[in-house]
Amino acid sequence: MGRSGSTLLRFLLDAHPELACPPETSMPALCGQLAVVWSLIEGAPLAAERDTAPPRVPDAAVAGIRRMLDEMSGSYLARRGKRLLCDKSLGSARFADLLTQIYPGARFLCLYRHPMDVIASGLDACPWGLNGYGFDQYIVGSPGNAVLALARYWLDNAALIREVEQEQPERCHRIRYEDLVEDPEEVMRQVYTFVGVQPAPGVARACFSEERERFGPGDHKIWATSQVSGDSVGRGESVPAGLIAPPVTEAINELAAELGYLPVDDGWGTPGRPADPRVPGTIRGRAAPSAGGPAPGSGSLEECLRSRIAGAGGQLASEREPCAAEKFLIVSRAATGGGETQWLVDAAARTITAESQADEDEAEQDDVTWSVLGSPQAWQAVLNGQVNLHAALRHNDLRYCPAGTDSESPLVSQARIAMLAGLLGLSAWAPADAARHGVPLQGTVTAT
Repeated sequence: MGRSGSTLLRFLLDAHPELACPPETSMPALCGQLAVVWSLIEGAPLAAERDTAPPRVPDAAVAGIRRMLDEMSGSYLARRGKRLLCDKSLGSARFADLLTQIYPGARFLCLYRHPMDVIASGLDACPWGLNGYGFDQYIVGSPGNAVLALARYWLDNAALIREVEQEQPERCHRIRYEDLVEDPEEVMRQVYTFVGVQPAPGVARACFSEERERFGPGDHKIWATSQVSGDSVGRGESVPAGLIAPPVTEAINELAAELGYLPVDDGWGTPGRPADPRVPGTIRGRAAPSAGGPAPGSGSLEECLRSRIAGAGGQLASEREPCAAEKFLIVSRAATGGGETQWLVDAAARTITAESQADEDEAEQDDVTWSVLGSPQAWQAVLNGQVNLHAALRHNDLRYCPAGTDSESPLVSQARIAMLAGLLGLSAWAPADAARHGVPLQGTVTAT
């Protein structure tokens, strides 16, 4: 399916000296169209849906389609000096039966990625509205809710791929995107063994050479990439899971569990969760990073937070009751690679305590009523005035997480965020006397 790392996998396949994997050809869909037309002419039974390949294509049609594909692929392989053709086309799973009729020796690589990371990648690829990648029909079904549309897209496509695995297990080899970017050399060694070619050490670097063909659709980011990276693993934790309808979430979790992924639940995107979306016991090779370790850059971020909170104006305690009496957490967590650092903030005392110190007094942790979670980069951008605090929260770069499951009034969350802005010197509001006398305001952001 789209946004699952299929272009990276194409590059890694194409980098092998015996394998040629061109950009998206839509060859399986072409086979389906030819099978429908040929079966219609031959008078053979058709599928209930006209655009779906017939259940059994006449032998004459199978042979004819094979001759045509062999002619095209044969000249392509000769030009590339390769032996085996690999096809990377979105939505191939629904044509698996037909492809095995045409190519009895066909093998399938079944590529998966955690649903929330696919959703995040889809939103990133289509910032002005979902289109392409097979998304269009899903946004029509849930206009105004791109997260739900992409969740349904993942569920339908992952279920189709899983069905092919179940029906033709000897032809299938499963790959998870997260495993691929963590250890591309080992994952591809297993892929090459499955395909029946010799290993190709160094393929993770060779795949980015200029030999890769640049025409045709593909991931828009890969042409500016020079190495395999896991930076996108875990990005989906910023996606608000509450936008997905409960029946869809339930179905997603059932399938995700089979694939070794963590469930999407009420705690999704909150402090204390692992940064890696895989079930720990399914992570091969290098050990999964611990969510309890410090986040990168937490030292400089802590210094900035301490100075901001210690220097907050004395009027906060009186203006922000009862929020000023609460204790809350500021949490910095890297989207990938683990690392989570928590600081306990006492608004009334205007103090900030690192997690290791707070652990010494569990009673203080029990008093925590809310938290704000974000990556070190998101926090730094907000504190530097590059991003407005409320814009960061609206875009889910920072996430407000109330303690417990009870619903709360929007006024409460607004008051808490307003207090946080004041504590960090990001509020544009000042006492009337200061405003009249032109006292400079800290942390104002100019609209652009």
